Amino acid sequence: MVTVTVAKAAGSMLWFDRLVTLAGALAWPLALVLIALLFRAQWIALLHRLDELRWGDKSARFSRRLDRLERAAPFPPPLPALEDEPDLALSGDHARFLQLLELSPSAAVLDAWSRVEDGLSRLARRGGGDALDRRVRAQVVELAALRAAATRGEAVTVPDALRFRTAAKRVLNEINLA
Repeated sequence: MVTVTVAKAAGSMLWFDRLVTLAGALAWPLALVLIALLFRAQWIALLHRLDELRWGDKSARFSRRLDRLERAAPFPPPLPALEDEPDLALSGDHARFLQLLELSPSAAVLDAWSRVEDGLSRLARRGGGDALDRRVRAQVVELAALRAAATRGEAVTVPDALRFRTAAKRVLNEINLA
């Protein structure tokens, strides 16, 4: 007669049990990290769409580039009016801008940039390209980068589009006065 005894192996399966327990403990955290890595472009796009994030009494704004543009070069107070002063960019197509803003804030940014581009073209035709100081040139470069971001499809909020237009108008006034 043959006798078979079944018993748990003392040391040979202990490492396997620990490995299974460790894998079970790490499964959800690893799955979340994997999902975050797989969808990182979408997460980044989502973060760019957020204007403000609040957690309790803490908040973080995601309009950093416009904040930096507004802080980088504060505009001096307006100059006194001259007789032959050029037309300022503060009037005009406000209704059109509001319509674009309602349809697409990115389109409103592109429209505001086109005014700056037209002003730069007029300045270049007059031969006054060197008339702009370094501060205004830096702002033109930053506005162009923001316009490019809007063109690439980065989300632009309505407040950001309004702030962009304000900055573009200020730069356009500097260009017109150069």
